[in-house]
Formats: sequence, structure tokens, C-alpha cells
Amino acid sequence: MKNNSFDKRITPGKENYLKVILELSSGGEVRSSDVAGVLDITKASVSGMMQKLKNEGYITKEKYGTVALTKKGIEEAADIQKRYNILKSFFIRVLGVDKSTAEKDACLIEHIISTESIKRIDEQLKKI
Repeated sequence: MKNNSFDKRITPGKENYLKVILELSSGGEVRSSDVAGVLDITKASVSGMMQKLKNEGYITKEKYGTVALTKKGIEEAADIQKRYNILKSFFIRVLGVDKSTAEKDACLIEHIISTESIKRIDEQLKKI
């Protein structure tokens, strides 16, 4: 996890893209159309964001080619996924929230929760 709470985080939209690319990459090559399908948005929207992520060093992408996370992108995506997993687990195991609701809430909160809070929730989960 990152040392600071919010100041260096990227936007929630970019975080969602990175998380989706990470998830899709476990199944092989990732194309922009795959990302568009998962996020249920247009290919044009994905194209614009892919260019931003590439310019910021999170992904590599050749024109009309596959998308791959860089080391920086993998680290960011893994951090996002970890926050999501911790929150989802907390909602289900501690609060007794149903899985579907826990997934939706974790996806929303993962972008705004501080590093300190997610660390404390993780510590509490490990005690259970």
C-alpha cells in the first residue's frame, strides 16, 4: 500500500481501467474492446483513456494492438485490487452484507478510502 492517504492517487476512472486490465490480463492478451465490454462503455471512450494511461506510464499499447500494464501499472492495479478485496471481505465477514452489495460498495469505496483506514480494516480482518 502507498504511504500517503490520498495525494498521489490517480482518478477513480483510471483506477477502474487499471483494475480491469489487470483482471483481464490473467486470461491472456487484453484489447481495448475487451476493456470496453467489461466497463460497458464505447471503444472511443476506452481509446481516449488508454492514451492517457500510456502517456502517464501505466500501460503499453501499440495502435490497434494489445494492452499491457507496465511495472508502474501493475503496482497501481494491485494496490487497487487489494483495497477492493479487503473492503469486500470486511463487508461480508464482519458486517454480514450480501456478496453482490459488498462488491458494489467495495468498488465505490476503494477509490476514496485512506491508506490508514484500509490498513486498520485489514488488521482487524486478520484477527478474525
